[in-house]
Amino acid sequence: AKDPVRRFAVDKAFSLKNNPLSGIALPGWIAMLWRYGRAIEWRKYWLRAVFLSFMAIVNGIFALLDWIFFAHTIVKAKLHPSPIFVLGHPRTGTTLMHNLLSKDDKQFYFCTTFQAGFPSGFAILDKISWLFAGFVDERRPMDNMKLGLSMPQEDELATNVLSGGKSQYMSIFLPRLERESFRQFVNFEDATADDFACWRQSFMFLLKKLSAVNDGGSGNRRLLLKSPVHTGRVRLLLKLFPNAQFIYLHRNPYRVYQSAANMADKAYPYMYLHTPDNIHIQEFILSQFEQLHSLYIRDRNLIPKGNLIEIAFEDLANDQEKTIARIYTHFKWPNVDRMLAAVREHQKTNKSYKKNSFSTLSEHEKKMVAQRWKQAFNEFDYKIE
Repeated sequence: AKDPVRRFAVDKAFSLKNNPLSGIALPGWIAMLWRYGRAIEWRKYWLRAVFLSFMAIVNGIFALLDWIFFAHTIVKAKLHPSPIFVLGHPRTGTTLMHNLLSKDDKQFYFCTTFQAGFPSGFAILDKISWLFAGFVDERRPMDNMKLGLSMPQEDELATNVLSGGKSQYMSIFLPRLERESFRQFVNFEDATADDFACWRQSFMFLLKKLSAVNDGGSGNRRLLLKSPVHTGRVRLLLKLFPNAQFIYLHRNPYRVYQSAANMADKAYPYMYLHTPDNIHIQEFILSQFEQLHSLYIRDRNLIPKGNLIEIAFEDLANDQEKTIARIYTHFKWPNVDRMLAAVREHQKTNKSYKKNSFSTLSEHEKKMVAQRWKQAFNEFDYKIE
């Protein structure tokens, strides 16, 4: 029962693409190396480490220029008191939801892929972001969805870089340290006060910088944020934004595991700084789901009435217009007709997109998922096979 259920790829050691650490500045890189450098496999991943070190110097220069020219604007920037958080475990439709809601640019703004990738210098670099197009593929490795620099992206990628690795996302780069070093960074309840202060300062700085660059610092529009790790941070996020609104997506756990395993196989190898074994990757997928789900269920009742809606992935996938209309009605958001027209246009633009097909789960995998994720099956009435 302890044997790995499948083999995961670890074959991208010399690839420099699709790595969210490419935007880290020198102070953050030094802090990361000081804390985790001994865990890096320098002989195998020397090219990636050299590349990131070079980029850290370049990013440090842009970070300094950003601060010189934009510090005053960033400090003065206002934030709307009711940001939107799209919650859900990876592979539950959060990216699709994020992309769809981003079409309502009269009401929302968001962190772009470029801004998430280069958070230290995007204020000065944003208008020439096209020069960095070669850093990412045109489509995501794990699901063939479009991956443009101007498209919505996970804010936690930027916070991880700005904080020098005070994020659960470091589990993808150094997966063998997931349990001992990074699991505490989901909600920081077991982290040190200094680590939490560093993450909070980095997160709030990012949000104010996004406001300054994307919304003129006015605070008139609302931030639309999506990072799966936020699913385990409801209590924390409510302390920062008591009037925040939340959209939570859930999906059949069997399909989540299939898709998460596919992502680990196709996307994670671009990011590794040491080589995990199959058990490390499998356990990360399983334990991450358990942690995020249990924390969400524990804390969702803290959300003020009317500020949370739960959506099944199947409903979103089968009828995007109906699902978006349901959300707008629930939150009493304006201009639903204009938004639905934007959704229809989005569907036309992406009509050639085909969903991934995954390998069938073995009986052992089905049993393992049903046992480990039983709470999610019961909570959202999914059938155990």
